[in-house]
Amino acid sequence: MKEEVAKKYSSRTSTVLFSFLEKYRGIVILLFCLPASFIYERFLILRNWIYWNLLANPKKHDERVKIVQDQVIRWNKSGSTQPMCTARSEWLSMGPKIADFKKDCHRIAINLRDILEVDTKKQTIRVEPLVTMGQVTQHLVPMGWAFAVMVEMEDLTAGGLVMGVGMETNSHHWGLIQDTVVAYEVVLGDGTLVRATAEENKDLFYALPWSHGTLGFLVAVELKIIPVKPYMHLTYIPCHSLDEMCKLTESLSIADDGPEFLEVTVYSKEKSVVMVGEFADVKTKEQKAKINHCNYWFKPWFYKHAESFLKSGKNDEYIPLRHYYHRHTRSIFWELEQLVPFGNNPVYRWLLGWLGAPKISFIKLTSTPSIQRATAELHVVQDLILPINELKRSVLIFHEIFEIYPLLIYPIRIYDYGKYQGFLRKPENLLPGRNYGMFYDIGAYGTPRAVRKKEPWNANESIRKVEKYARDVKGYQCLYTDIFATREEFEEMFDHTLYKEMRRKYKAEKAFPMVYDKVKPLWK
Repeated sequence: MKEEVAKKYSSRTSTVLFSFLEKYRGIVILLFCLPASFIYERFLILRNWIYWNLLANPKKHDERVKIVQDQVIRWNKSGSTQPMCTARSEWLSMGPKIADFKKDCHRIAINLRDILEVDTKKQTIRVEPLVTMGQVTQHLVPMGWAFAVMVEMEDLTAGGLVMGVGMETNSHHWGLIQDTVVAYEVVLGDGTLVRATAEENKDLFYALPWSHGTLGFLVAVELKIIPVKPYMHLTYIPCHSLDEMCKLTESLSIADDGPEFLEVTVYSKEKSVVMVGEFADVKTKEQKAKINHCNYWFKPWFYKHAESFLKSGKNDEYIPLRHYYHRHTRSIFWELEQLVPFGNNPVYRWLLGWLGAPKISFIKLTSTPSIQRATAELHVVQDLILPINELKRSVLIFHEIFEIYPLLIYPIRIYDYGKYQGFLRKPENLLPGRNYGMFYDIGAYGTPRAVRKKEPWNANESIRKVEKYARDVKGYQCLYTDIFATREEFEEMFDHTLYKEMRRKYKAEKAFPMVYDKVKPLWK
């Protein structure tokens, strides 16, 4: 009897809580997510400083890896039929969706979140998988170094990026972050620890990117680092026609003497701003007058600042490097405007901007199942990686299906690795004399025009259209987005040949779920 009463009380309490979270979403974000995010960020900064300056000890890493291995070995001995996954709560991930695959998995606790070694002679850094991009820039930039592909959002983790996908505005030079990996250290499904490089366990090395932890547990990764300068010299080039933007972007992305950094923010079907950047020192009085600390809390959101050049015309400025690398963190690209519509208002920025942006993790924590589903059905988070010659057509298709602005565009190299091609199919648009084709990421984040106008809009139908478009032109869909493709369509987009071979060879078939089962939506 007591258990029945407790169950009813718990159910009633959950219903009331869910109702409050849904009805007062903005208040919850302002009064809980913002301060909780601020406090958590300060804690992480202090914790990381204490570890690196007082407690750093590579031997501790080996002990933590042994704990992971012991858990996997116990799972094997138990005869469990449940596949394994990490014990990290889904709400802590940076992806916008919450999948439920973990409820059917055996969870392995992994506490690996530290920078292990920086070798400036070899130009590499070795980190544990839960190290964030914020940690990396705090540590490396003052030393005059950075990841070769330094992904912008501060809370993204190294493990999530190298086993999923990570890109930056210099990806037209380097490719994806996976293309800058020197070595992976992985605990396999039988508890064995292996190191995979381009020479050692080569097949596994090329199969791990995009595998999302379904071939083994990543326990460390070694990546290339590059020397940097204190500032990014950024030039803003406004474009007032789609043809102008496409021609300029394509020519800059494939030019031998092209800029180190290149991105485009598209504000309407015809208007956009192309941004080109180079590492720089600031020495002259004229240069110092153009310094812009764009990430100070009282400054306009970066994409709003960039938009101003559509009116003022072409210009340039010098942005401190950490500010540039994390220029989209404060506004979560342009998603924060929908959560906090007055977030870019000068009054709000001066009074509360110092709290920073609410962390996606805390936003997900306060999301009810109804909010999660509504987010996928009434809100779009889509990134497609497409051949560069599709640039104009993709903007027109996104306009027709979504009409969401701004759009993000990052040019990207996709390499031909021959028989070790991995999850991404061999590019068919290889540049003459090169082993890569030029692609680009186009990202749409926000509420479609039809939803804003309270008109009918079908998420399943619309997303499936863009998924089919990506398959037809030999492109790829980023797997942190909402995916509506069937398993067969998913395997048509991504090459599973090497991946399935590695699942058999490295004892992953029973030990880990398939990629599709990890990334499909909650209700599929």
